[in-house]
Amino acid sequence: MAVRLLVLSLLAALLMASPAKKTVGTARGENEDLVIEATIYVDPADVKEVLGEDLGGHYIVAEVKLEPKYGKEISIDRDDFVLRTDKDGEKAKPFVGSQIAGREALIVTRTEDASNKHHPGISIGGMGGGVGTGSGSDNGAATSKIQNGATVKENPLQKVLDDKVLVEGKTTRPLSGLLYFAMEKQKMKELELYYGGKENRISLRFK
Repeated sequence: MAVRLLVLSLLAALLMASPAKKTVGTARGENEDLVIEATIYVDPADVKEVLGEDLGGHYIVAEVKLEPKYGKEISIDRDDFVLRTDKDGEKAKPFVGSQIAGREALIVTRTEDASNKHHPGISIGGMGGGVGTGSGSDNGAATSKIQNGATVKENPLQKVLDDKVLVEGKTTRPLSGLLYFAMEKQKMKELELYYGGKENRISLRFK
């Protein structure tokens, strides 16, 4: 009897356990010119599945497909995409391979804030020296520099990122690719990906 009660208790606990946090979401939106379908990868393990590298856990990756309507010619510019989080209002535009893993990537380091608390170095780009992103709640002072390409070995990851990135340019046919956003530790439900200006903006929320 005791064993039976134990088994029943374990089954009840499993049924009551909260579902696993969802880390991959999809969304679809459109305006008068095009349709966008997007899949977003929030967890580093999912990013690694897509790229073979988790980017240090500091990047969120979006796979997007754009389809022009009615044979229209549209112009694709990666800077028209912005990822925003409700968590603190932080916004990020996509990076390219050279900014993340290039030999002359931008390195940003934070120092001490007004309370004299030291903040660890944070790098934007430069996989060779670590990657990351600044936080909207971090009051530390920031300095930036371009790392010396002559002293950094070429990183094969840059080619992988550039081969998979969303290609820019004009097209009348469906186009797909990846976008890399320097943002970390976000819940999928708090993220919004939007494309274009205010008058013709497409806003995507993931589920």
